[in-house]
Order: sequence, then C-alpha cells, then structure tokens
Amino acid sequence: MIRKALIAALALLAGCGQTPADPAKAESYALTLNVSPAPGDGVQRVALPLAAVAALRREDGGDVRIFDADGRALSLAKMDQTGQPKTWQSHSVDVIPVAMDKPALPSSVTVNIESAAQSVTVDAVNAEAEAETNPQAALLLDARKLTDPVIALQLDAVVPRGKLVSVAVAASGDLKSWEPLAEKVLVGRDKDLDALVNLPGVPLKDRYIRISWQLDEDVIIRGAKVLTGKTPPARPLAFATKDLVLSDPHLAEFVVPLGVPIVGIRVTGRAEDGVIPLSLAGQAKPEAAWGELTIGALRGGAPSELAFPPARMEAYQLRADKRSAGLTRAPQLMLLTEPVVLLAAFNGRAPYRLALGNADAPNALFDPAELLGPGNKDTAALSEASVASTAPPVLSLARPAEDSGWPWRKIALWGVLLLATAILALAARRLIRANAAAASTGDTQ
Repeated sequence: MIRKALIAALALLAGCGQTPADPAKAESYALTLNVSPAPGDGVQRVALPLAAVAALRREDGGDVRIFDADGRALSLAKMDQTGQPKTWQSHSVDVIPVAMDKPALPSSVTVNIESAAQSVTVDAVNAEAEAETNPQAALLLDARKLTDPVIALQLDAVVPRGKLVSVAVAASGDLKSWEPLAEKVLVGRDKDLDALVNLPGVPLKDRYIRISWQLDEDVIIRGAKVLTGKTPPARPLAFATKDLVLSDPHLAEFVVPLGVPIVGIRVTGRAEDGVIPLSLAGQAKPEAAWGELTIGALRGGAPSELAFPPARMEAYQLRADKRSAGLTRAPQLMLLTEPVVLLAAFNGRAPYRLALGNADAPNALFDPAELLGPGNKDTAALSEASVASTAPPVLSLARPAEDSGWPWRKIALWGVLLLATAILALAARRLIRANAAAASTGDTQ
C-alpha cells in the first residue's frame, strides 16, 4: 500500500515539472500569425513585424517556423542584415589631418537689463561651444569625386582595450558649414579596430567628409575607406518601451525584455534639460560590478542613439553626467534591433501560419545559399510574402518580479513534496517498527 502511494506521489511530482513544448506544433509557440505568399511558388522573403520579433526567445532567432495546412514546417533561412552587401564599393580617398576650430563664442553669456521698475538678468548658454570644452582631433576625407551615395565609413583605428571614444562624422562643400551625418562610439577591445560607421546614404559629390574625436594620445584614427552603393543599410527596428524609472536625476536602471540581440537604444529627453552627457553601464549577473559600455549625449529634445555591445547583460544603467543637473524626468527610450527577414520555400499547402517564441525549439534555419541554390544569391529580386498585421508591443523595462508566473504550479509542487515527505516518514516508521519486532522475536528464541 505504502509502496503504491509512494510511486503515485513520485509520478505526480515528476508531472509537475515543466515539460518542453513540442516545436513541431504551432500551438507550442507564443505567437502565431497568418502568412500570405505572393503569387507563384518558390522561395520568397518574409519580413517579420515588431510583434513577431518581440516574440522570439532565442538569440539566434532560430525559434521561428512557418507551418502549412498539413502542419508541416517549411524550409527557412534568415537573411544577414548586418553583412556588407556585395553591391557596395570601397574607395580609398585622400586623407588630410586637420585642426578643429575652437568655438568662436564663449560658452555662456550673461546680460543684465536694469530699469527704474525692474531688473532682469538673462543667462544664455551656447550648447555647441559648451560641447567643445575638450580639444578635438580630425581627419578630412576628399569625397568630391564619388558619385554614388556614401553608405558607410570603414575606420582604421587604434583604441586601447576598455577605452571608449565618440567619433562624429560631418560633411561640407565649402569647409565652413558642416552637416552632421553620424556618431559612433568605438569600444577598445583589441589593439586595432576595423570599425564600420553607417551613414544615411546621401550623395556627397563635391563635398568633404570630416571625422572628429576627442584628442587622446592613446587613440589613433589613421584613416578610413569610403563605402558607396545604391542600397543603404537596413534601418533598425525600434521598439517603444515603458516603466523606465529614475532612481535619482542621474540614474535609471532597466532590463532588456527581448530575446534577440539589441544593437542600440534611442533616448529622447526634454528640451529644457539642455546638454547632458550620458553613459550606458551593464551588469553581467546579479551582485557583479557594473561596467561602462558606451557613451553619448542628450542635446535638448533631440533623440540620441547609443550603441549596444554584442555581449548580453543581466541589467543596464543609463547614467547622466554628475556635472550636469541631471534629468527632470525619465527620458523616452526605444530599443533598436536588426530587422529579421526570412527566406521561406512556400512549397506546401495554404493556409500558412508563422509561429514564433519557443525557447525549447532547436534552430532549424538553413543557410541562404542552401535554400536558394548555387548561383542564385540575388534576394532583392525575390517576391515578398505578407504577414498579418498586429499591434506592435510596448515593452516593459522593469525587472520582473521574482514571484511572477504560474503560482498554481508552485502550490501543486509544494503539495506533492509534502505528501511525498509524509509517505516516506510513514514508511520509515513502519520499517523501524518491523525491524524492532523482528529483533524482539529473535531475542526470545
């Protein structure tokens, strides 16, 4: 009797453990959406909407499937959105070291206006001059003969390990007025860096490119190759967020609730906060030390983008420079990820369902070359399937509560543990009594 009860309790205890969801069934995924291929069979492109990307749980995006009407999974591949397209051309141009102009205006001006009725004091701050408090180094690239739009710059730099340096790129036709094009923070990991700075893909014929950075004897930028092409790099996906809370005017801590890697954050402050230097710090695991990851700056109400490092962290901190007055309220923050575009072989039977979000699903993606076949690498010519629209998510940046999720499962688990403990105690007690009785009988013989 006791043995049967013990076996039943152990079986129930095993059943309370979370079993992996079957990746061969669409119902085991967090999100399913209808997919409609374009007319014609064969391989087509499938661009995932925001809600679909947010549902992915694997960093490699491998927990995605497209099932046909018979429940069979289609063959899928993922397009590389980060690699340099084959259509880009690299150009070596003349590189000229130049000295950066010092601010022509003082960083602040005070004006006193007095009259018999009142006295008014006006303090004006020149934000541009304020930002140029440190000497800058610069290189001038002669792009006047380049006819195609400039897509990126391939920097040849030396940045010591652990050092951060912010690089600004601007363009000018007369070397007097400069149009800002891009900013990038270089993170020193190795002695030499081959860093790519993406540009908006604008024509720069008859113009110069200026690369500037804060002067540092340990930081060297020798030059850059100019990459041109007809097709600019894919724009990142931007996820709206909520629940960013300031612990004080200079600090906000948050977590990233996405399974796929983050390439950056877009931070928008208030115009009245002025210029505030920012830094992003990360914590690899609880109780570990915080390490600085990247730097940037808020300039009034203009959005600022901070790049994310490849390594995923447990938590992040957005820090405002302590020399500033800080933030009057939490800024708006958007998470940026690379677009996810699939290649799908629609050779099944409609209707089709896109399924995403199963951490237990193995990566079943093919290499694009395997799916397209030899000699067929022009993905731009492929038709594009459409995915059913759904509302984009607003992601919470708050750290999840430790007690969240499936309380009934915890109650059942504790109940079974207590029942199994009671049965074991009863069995042990009966065994002790039986041994004592046997010993007593042996003594009397």
